[in-house]
Amino acid sequence: MFENIRLSFRGIRSHKMRSVLTMLGIIIGIAAIIIIVSIINGASESLKESMLGGSTSNLTISLYEKSDSTYFYAAEYDASQSGSITGLTTISDEKYNMILDLPGIAGAARVYTSSGVGGVKYLGKNTYSTTYGVDEEYFKIADRVLSSGRLFVADDFSKRNNVVILDDSVASSLFKNVDPVGKTVQVGNGLFTVVGIVTKIIDYSEIETLSDYYMSGGGVMDASVYVPDTAWADVIGYDDIQSIVVKISDPDLTVSASTSVANVLNENLPTDKYEYKSGSLTQDADYLKEITNIASILLIGIASISLIVGGIGVMNIMLVSVTERTREIGLKKALGARRRVILGQFLTESVVLTSTGGVIGVLIGIGVAKLVGMIIGMPSQISIAAIAVSVGFSMGIGIIFGLVPSVKAANLNPIDALRYE
Repeated sequence: MFENIRLSFRGIRSHKMRSVLTMLGIIIGIAAIIIIVSIINGASESLKESMLGGSTSNLTISLYEKSDSTYFYAAEYDASQSGSITGLTTISDEKYNMILDLPGIAGAARVYTSSGVGGVKYLGKNTYSTTYGVDEEYFKIADRVLSSGRLFVADDFSKRNNVVILDDSVASSLFKNVDPVGKTVQVGNGLFTVVGIVTKIIDYSEIETLSDYYMSGGGVMDASVYVPDTAWADVIGYDDIQSIVVKISDPDLTVSASTSVANVLNENLPTDKYEYKSGSLTQDADYLKEITNIASILLIGIASISLIVGGIGVMNIMLVSVTERTREIGLKKALGARRRVILGQFLTESVVLTSTGGVIGVLIGIGVAKLVGMIIGMPSQISIAAIAVSVGFSMGIGIIFGLVPSVKAANLNPIDALRYE
């Protein structure tokens, strides 16, 4: 085997131009596949990070009305409009603990949400906002950081204190040159004391353009206020449906983790008209994955045509090589070389030729993918699996298209071969 490989490389060196031209189809095909996979994977990962929030992400699983349409996203269930559902209010401790044990879940918090309670009022001023009734775990996983005052403490929950935390957009809208902490505001139907101000966490090290700033949420006024979930009845005045916010440990697990959480919450629902799900975000991520997979398959299929053309070129050159070396084959057979030895020699030459082209194609593909990524400003993601499959595929082409010439060489009659001019 090793002797055959050595002879194969010697043959490539002795016919450099012919070998390069023969490998060209393999090189182009493999390079094209590596470039396509790398660019598509990089673009997909970049879009996914923009959609799902980078290395970690918070995702809300809420109750929605069931819809049979793939492209229609039903509105999140609103008890103020549809009324409460008998037997369904809070998420039980048992289900909460089951969710914490799911793969990809780094943390979870139960939360009430309402955008229709009339906003926040202070001395005749009114700012519309989304109001959240949160548990003790919420600010441990939320992408919010305290800018002044304090966060909720255990007594706020156990004593059902009417306290509220404002985000900086609400605070700046209601209070001009006044410290909001300690002031009393109206949230929904109740009066609450402001105990803290929070702001959204933004990683400015990853922001290079104005577009990056807005994608990060830096240019968006969230207009959110937070009360302890034990005081939620004072805000909204009726039993409400609870959602859950989960912290995803790995963006690659976002879709699977959100599906697992929804499955836990959907067990034993008192009605089949509604279901818990993560809304359009993970559906969009899943749809994006399907689109990129389809695009990859189509483009790789097109690129593979050059591999087939390259394989035909290999077969042609190997047939020429067999013809050129007919007397050599006859001499080897006359000296006792068996059929399988001749077959193995020419098959090894074919595989070495295509494998060398495959390796060169991989190197060129990686280099061009990196260059294209730099030019278009989008990271390329080199796929080890694509490299392994490409090299293996090139070896397979060598075997498939080298088999006919090898069999022809092995079946030559030694007497006829020695007489060949």
